Amino acid sequence: MKFKVIFTTIIFLLINYSGYACTTFVLKDKHGNVSFGKNFDFPIGQGHIHINYKNMKKSAFIRPPEKAFSWVSKYGSITFNQAGKEFPYGGINEKGLVIEQMWLQEAKYPSADNRYGLSELQWIQYHLDNSATVNEVIVSDSLIRISYMATSYIHFLVSDSSGNSATIEYIDGKMIVHQGSDLPYSVLSNCIYQNSLSYKSSVERNDSIQYNDWTKNSSGRFVKVTEFIDNYNGTSNLVDYSFNILENVSQPNTQWTIVYDISNLKIHYKSLLNSTIQIIDLKEIDFACKNQQLYIPIADNLVNYDSFKELTFESNLEIIEFVINGVEFLKNNVPKEFRLASAKYFESVKCSEQ
Repeated sequence: MKFKVIFTTIIFLLINYSGYACTTFVLKDKHGNVSFGKNFDFPIGQGHIHINYKNMKKSAFIRPPEKAFSWVSKYGSITFNQAGKEFPYGGINEKGLVIEQMWLQEAKYPSADNRYGLSELQWIQYHLDNSATVNEVIVSDSLIRISYMATSYIHFLVSDSSGNSATIEYIDGKMIVHQGSDLPYSVLSNCIYQNSLSYKSSVERNDSIQYNDWTKNSSGRFVKVTEFIDNYNGTSNLVDYSFNILENVSQPNTQWTIVYDISNLKIHYKSLLNSTIQIIDLKEIDFACKNQQLYIPIADNLVNYDSFKELTFESNLEIIEFVINGVEFLKNNVPKEFRLASAKYFESVKCSEQ
């Protein structure tokens, strides 16, 4: 209960932090190739990129009364993390499934029921471990849910190698999905998806509706991205065009700019700390189970795969501490016990005996 009270305070402060804004979209060319763009906006840019292996046994990092829940990862993945190994902000798996999250202050997670509960970030890792398609993510709602004890209010954009994409939001305790004909634009920022569509229509009609600054910034980015998508003729390089979109909706504190080339299983990324675009080719990574965890700081130059380092408890704790202590409204509100437990969790993840 102590942790829940503490993180409720953090959430209240984050809601009022106008810089906590992110933008995502999915873009396709005339050949059916798919890219996924993400701007991550936050006060701190340091983070880790992790290799996550398949055939790894994991258990939910959650407190009672949630039920114990374990699984074995089917797929390997690459993830971007600030909250420690196994708690990603987003990533892509070897099947081409991409999941990214953004702040949504209206999010309300389900109450306790007979499903298993996961934290909002471990929910991302669970699906990168176990899902190959968007539909598999959606149908899992009958088995797992984001726990009512989750500490951040977020929603998700998801896409797979077929080009299928969906927004996933938790509104009034229910999973709300937009896909297919209900998803005219595969774009998401920091407003409820339907509200951003309504904002777009209002702007196009030149309505006299007054919107607050948060909505104008968030849904304004949504509208700008939809305009770029409408103007894309399918002939420009997909990755280059995606970076151009992200540049045009960047914020003063856009820390990470990521383009997932889903069709070619490559990640192109840069950061405010290192503007040189780095490339990770998932096809060159051996995702076979290993009782060794590898990572690279996002600001490092990725010369080759020897650039990845072995993760230790100390290096995992270091990034958690750096992020928490570097953000004014976090540093005095996250207890030492929680930091240590989060940093140590990855040591419990081992190769399955199956």
